[in-house]
Amino acid sequence: MRKPTPTSTFLYSLAITALAFIFREPRQLAAIGLPNGLLGFSIGFRRSRWIILLLAIAIWGTFLNALIVANTGDPVAYMGPLEVRVGALNATLTIGLRLLAIAGAALIFFSSTSPRELIRHLEAELRLPKGLAFSIAYSLRLFPLMERDFREIQLARLERGYRRFPITPTDVRSIMLPLLSVGYERAVWTGIGAELRGFALRKVRVKVIFGLPELMVTASIALQIIIAFLP
Repeated sequence: MRKPTPTSTFLYSLAITALAFIFREPRQLAAIGLPNGLLGFSIGFRRSRWIILLLAIAIWGTFLNALIVANTGDPVAYMGPLEVRVGALNATLTIGLRLLAIAGAALIFFSSTSPRELIRHLEAELRLPKGLAFSIAYSLRLFPLMERDFREIQLARLERGYRRFPITPTDVRSIMLPLLSVGYERAVWTGIGAELRGFALRKVRVKVIFGLPELMVTASIALQIIIAFLP
């Protein structure tokens, strides 16, 4: 059986992201966060291990923020002199499951398609403008390039005697500025190169593909929604 089309996995990731922001209860978020997180990270672990690191940092930051703004209710644990209450844990769990669902759906999408296939299918099936389809597809290519740039920046920081991972706002600034600068220059010259190769002159053949793989993707979304609303 063939794999689902890039259009179906793209719409799947959009649907899961929308549900992650619509659902409010931890039980509902668990219905989409756990399956998508497990499947996404098992499929795309080798290609996007840095996303796991970013997710862990985001959840830890959410917990620290919850200790300040949502630490209410009965105490459940102690971190030295600090009481960890039910409200902080609930807030961390809710946002953590939301981030897990979004990251998992994104990894499923990234691991099941290539930029070239995505451009062709988004134009042919969804009839998206060429520029928008190219921008979405280019983001797939940009993630591994940003990971490589990040490692080079880390190496440069170590050679200059700085920390490998950012801790202070100054550390974050010293990493983000070159990372964004290189990404901007790369995006500009990639767009110029695409236009020189006649990207705007291509003809689009409209063809909608919907078979058993796409039906299974649609059914999985419906199943997750049903499970989320079970009593």
